[in-house]
Amino acid sequence: MSPPTRTARAPAMHDELQSLSLADLRLLSLLLAERSITRVAEASGQAQPAVSRKLQRLRDVLADPLLVRSGARMVPTERAQTLREPLREIMAQAARLEAGGSFDPARAERAFHIVCSDCLPPDFLPGIVARLAGAGPRIAAHIRPADAAFDLAQALDEGSVDLVINNDPRPREDLRMAVLFTDEVVCLMRRGHPLAQERRIPLARYLRMRHLAPHTGAQPRTGPIDGELAKTGYQRQIVATVPEFNLAPYALLDSDLVFTTARRFAAHYAARLPLVMAPAPAELPPMRFYQLWHERSHASAASRWLRAQVQAQAQAGGPQQVSLPG
Repeated sequence: MSPPTRTARAPAMHDELQSLSLADLRLLSLLLAERSITRVAEASGQAQPAVSRKLQRLRDVLADPLLVRSGARMVPTERAQTLREPLREIMAQAARLEAGGSFDPARAERAFHIVCSDCLPPDFLPGIVARLAGAGPRIAAHIRPADAAFDLAQALDEGSVDLVINNDPRPREDLRMAVLFTDEVVCLMRRGHPLAQERRIPLARYLRMRHLAPHTGAQPRTGPIDGELAKTGYQRQIVATVPEFNLAPYALLDSDLVFTTARRFAAHYAARLPLVMAPAPAELPPMRFYQLWHERSHASAASRWLRAQVQAQAQAGGPQQVSLPG
């Protein structure tokens, strides 16, 4: 009597499972974290049809749909949920294997995934991309914003994100951290603004000013500036918001709004547009920019190399010489 079909299928499925590469497993981990083919395509630098084909192959190999539609969202199946912990362990093991060797970017094939705040100096991320992409023909750099729709904690835990670059005053305490640079807080405004020649804007006057702020999906008053003001019970007048940092300087050109930001960011635009900077109130301490990574990748040769490139870019991209009033 021939064996049941399910028994006959088992060796074939085992062979298929064995055919999955580490890249396949990384993609699966990213799919389960993002729950969106579009966002995975953007994060991994692939075309959406390519990601769809790879998801279909994963579904065939694992004999499970993995992600199913629930209203407007994609949600993981029960089988997919059971895969999360094994995937986390595999990513951790891969990082430990990497840690035991060296990393030669000229010969390695590696895609680095970085999540960052958009408040960085405008030339900072392009400099990182140039460093990584220029280091080897098979090195890829995929950088995405730290938006509210992305579960960053989960992505770090599962290994689908290599590094976070941010200036949030409350980083996760369980992650490794290295400060990239600290930067003075300044007010950016148009030339001819009534306060453009202030040696330093007093706090009382600052609180009466009309402010422009970024609003990227989270509450606009949860950033470093408003967090510091809230510690002393103050609140500024935010009368306009823009969806990203790099739009803010252009919104200042024909208004008396003021944008509070780090000096390196402001200096970039003050050197190119009819804008000026004035020191923010002394009550606002310098901003701290840092990189964060998971403990599992701390000893990885590839991760160490990546962090060194980011640190080198932070040191190389010092502020431009734009004078402050006084």
